[in-house]
Amino acid sequence: MIDILDKKKCCGCSACVSICPKQCISMKIDEEGFAYPKVNKDICVKCGLCEKTCPVIRDEYTKDVNVKAYVSYTNDYETRIKSSSGGLFSIFAEKILNDNGVVFGAAFDDKFLVHHIGITDIKDLGLFQGSKYLQSNIGDSYKKAKEFLDEGRKVLFSGTACQIAALKAFLGQEYNNLFTIDVLCHGVPSPKVWQRYVKEKESEYKSLPKQIEFRNKTEGWKKFSVKIDFKNSKIYRENLSIDNYMKLFLRNICLRPSCHDCRFKSLNRPSDITLGDCWGIENYMPDMDDDKGTSVVLVHSESGKEMLESLKDKISLREAEVDKALPPTADSRKSVKPHPNREKLFKKLNKGDSISKLVKLTEPSFVKKCIRKIKRIIKR
Repeated sequence: MIDILDKKKCCGCSACVSICPKQCISMKIDEEGFAYPKVNKDICVKCGLCEKTCPVIRDEYTKDVNVKAYVSYTNDYETRIKSSSGGLFSIFAEKILNDNGVVFGAAFDDKFLVHHIGITDIKDLGLFQGSKYLQSNIGDSYKKAKEFLDEGRKVLFSGTACQIAALKAFLGQEYNNLFTIDVLCHGVPSPKVWQRYVKEKESEYKSLPKQIEFRNKTEGWKKFSVKIDFKNSKIYRENLSIDNYMKLFLRNICLRPSCHDCRFKSLNRPSDITLGDCWGIENYMPDMDDDKGTSVVLVHSESGKEMLESLKDKISLREAEVDKALPPTADSRKSVKPHPNREKLFKKLNKGDSISKLVKLTEPSFVKKCIRKIKRIIKR
């Protein structure tokens, strides 16, 4: 029976909820806004399936292995601009959909929270484009994916590495008609922080949002912006170094506890292909960088290799050294340390402090600023 005593050991993947034959497990929100499994012990039959399916307990993906690495982007300019990096996911998804398959991925709901959904129409592909810096609520997506797989239809399932590991554990067997993609992940921030941020923007702009982009490329790929289009036609846009939500997220002060001890950040991934941003491409392969977005592609399986080969005419592709395309120091290859003021942030959040006040918890003290300035002067 699942019993979360250490929150670092629950990634919130919902595999235990999906596998439970008695439906006695549900996800409950804690004081930080994160969801954790809660067992109704009155109807639990102690079958142990929840523990057997938990990807953290199984811990199968912690050793690094040899993988093939590439840098790439789609040749379709419009798709690339709408995507977070090189637009590869859309190309993979189009192939599956054109083969009468089903694609599962993360999409916003009408309240701008993120849920996994499945689509069968290529017209809906835009729902998946662009990063969503929130943990996706899986819902019944594992179950629906299994139904389609058992019917013989092709399924592409995308998500974070922990979600792909959870799907594989839930399925309990290999499917030749399943193709999986995980995305390089910094960590997942608190939905409660996100909801506070959105509410404050609604108040500031006196309107509900119509569309939200975390990775708008108006200022380029490297200086991506958070962009919110409001129903009253007003627009908010600030790049990652100015927007307060991105500051909190990237400064590691509001991430899920398990993200600080992630079991899935090695090169050994449960997916067929890993996709992410190829930061530093301007130094490694400058001819593959035009500031419109370049992806790093890690291939983990024969199925992933075949998929990439089949799409060569639609993408620009170059083989790369793993440690140069995705350095070992990258946050997507190692767990990030929690900010020392993390606990203080959630206390202040629950007391009603504004996002702008919470951001101040991440700013260096006057003494640290002085020390940094002195070091820069000495270095010069």
